[in-house]
Amino acid sequence: MRLWKKIAASVVLAPILIVVGYIAYLWASYIDNTVASGTAYGFTIGSSKQDALASTGNLSDYPHATVYVDYGPRAGDNFTVAPLPSNLGKLQQHDRWNVLLRGNDKFFDSVRLTFRNGKLVEIYRHRQNFELP
Repeated sequence: MRLWKKIAASVVLAPILIVVGYIAYLWASYIDNTVASGTAYGFTIGSSKQDALASTGNLSDYPHATVYVDYGPRAGDNFTVAPLPSNLGKLQQHDRWNVLLRGNDKFFDSVRLTFRNGKLVEIYRHRQNFELP
């Protein structure tokens, strides 16, 4: 094969391989998982809200983690707090917490905790490294 053919093949194939590799990375790093029994992501099904909040504070891989609570249908019916024991009073009355692992307004990497009767009943993990239109 001549040199110019090798160069032409490289010029054509390189962008295709880059795009395919990037799509493979996005697919491999995507997480959409629900856990209803056992332990996952540092949380344990059946634990109290206080224990779940303590587990949130122990996520050493995510130092900017915050807890987001959406409690109503209007746009302003939400709040965000740091995962500190002193904030348990604000969270106690709400049964669905979104732990935003990368910080405020970073919904693409989160753990949703659902409580019933004060006990953790569901852990939902969501991570996507891309934005959908």
